[in-house]
Amino acid sequence: MRILITGANGMLGAELTDYCQQLGHTILPTGRKPDLIPMDITDPKSVRRVFDEYRPEVVFHCAAMTHVDTCETHPHDAYRINAFGSELIASHCHRVGAICVAISTDYVFDGTARRPYHEYDTPNPLSVYGRSKWLGEQAVETLCPRHYIVRTAWLYGRFRPSLPQLVLQQVQAGHAATVIADQIGSPTYTVDVAQCLLQLVQTDCYGRYHLTNRGPTSRYEFVRTLLEWCGMPLRLQPIPLEAWQTPAPRPAYSALISWRLEWAQLPPMPHWHDALRRFLKQIGYTAPHDENAHPNHSADPNHDHDLYPNTD
Repeated sequence: MRILITGANGMLGAELTDYCQQLGHTILPTGRKPDLIPMDITDPKSVRRVFDEYRPEVVFHCAAMTHVDTCETHPHDAYRINAFGSELIASHCHRVGAICVAISTDYVFDGTARRPYHEYDTPNPLSVYGRSKWLGEQAVETLCPRHYIVRTAWLYGRFRPSLPQLVLQQVQAGHAATVIADQIGSPTYTVDVAQCLLQLVQTDCYGRYHLTNRGPTSRYEFVRTLLEWCGMPLRLQPIPLEAWQTPAPRPAYSALISWRLEWAQLPPMPHWHDALRRFLKQIGYTAPHDENAHPNHSADPNHDHDLYPNTD
């Protein structure tokens, strides 16, 4: 396939670029870095020029403004990038006959359900970030019939600094990591998302999907497991969400599950324990191999882009 990737220098975009190249696809990585095809997703002329020149068959739309608090304090930019940019990408996908795969977020939900959200739950975003991404979803749904809207959450991977690396660096330096203890979400490995996306676009089962690693957990539980598996001291300072004073409100519970992945006859996403184990091996740590070899403490019964709040 001839695959165009927006935001190819981001965490998921870089993972997708690498994986698609391994599979032998023709990759059209776009962005603002010198080694990428130059395209500004908010510039109509720029988007039209790239789509006319390269005529992609599939577009993975990963580019977004994901800094939650900056979105809150700069709503004009958030809506321009996350909503208007998605409108342009979806329109041109439809014009050239490309499949549009738009990456979205768990932050479209308000966190009041207290159980994992599925694809048919009604969004009610709390923040400018969440509202701008929800408007982007609606634009894709309206403007490009051949679409996949894919919500994911708590992404981490090798191509960009993310929560695991940041915590490991902090603890190795002798500092305690401050971690929100009462948010629940779905930590998700970019490798698993990339692999599932390439399967998904070959199903013709268009629509909305939740692609996260299975098993709701708290940010604190995730980080504690990370440190225990790496044999590192548990230098952690748990705090409640209400003590994390930021411009943007966060949902207290935004774990996701997928009903539609099974209905599309695709395998379920791996559990977050399995994903974290493989990620640690990738970056040079040895984690327990036994599926049951995880810390003997339960997840907090109560997510986001916190401890480090902008690793969407």
